[in-house]
Amino acid sequence: MVLDPHRWLELRRFRGLLESGAMSLSEIARETGLDRKTVRKYLSAPGPTSPPRRSPTGRSRARVIDEFAPLVDSMLRAEILMKAAVIHERLTAEYGFTGNYQRVKLYVQDARPRIAEELSITPQELAGMHRRFEVVPGAQAQADWAMRAGSSPTWASRRSTPST
Repeated sequence: MVLDPHRWLELRRFRGLLESGAMSLSEIARETGLDRKTVRKYLSAPGPTSPPRRSPTGRSRARVIDEFAPLVDSMLRAEILMKAAVIHERLTAEYGFTGNYQRVKLYVQDARPRIAEELSITPQELAGMHRRFEVVPGAQAQADWAMRAGSSPTWASRRSTPST
């Protein structure tokens, strides 16, 4: 884990307390909200005078979704409410995407407000949008089935009590 500069500076102020024995690693971990191993990593090693640096983009390495980001953005521009599951299916089937659904979902979660702003859709309007599912009358039916042990399926509303 690479700490951001603010957390790193907060953690470094505990170094003297650890070296003097006034606080233990576990106590410092509880105080800072960091894992004990992270505290040990940053306080036990001879420390640099400046916080650790991340890559210029803020990420340690390229993500698989980054290559497909313009494509996902164009899908969202065409249909702002397109679900991440649909986008993931299209990316894997049509474009050879090898990443998992979770990465697509996280990217869409970050990209949708940005794309909505580009399309002049306010956050309130975006929150109020939803996809309504409608079918013409008679085109679709729903049924609930109930099963009793040793019998054939029956309508749930037609259950009868066993006769004695």
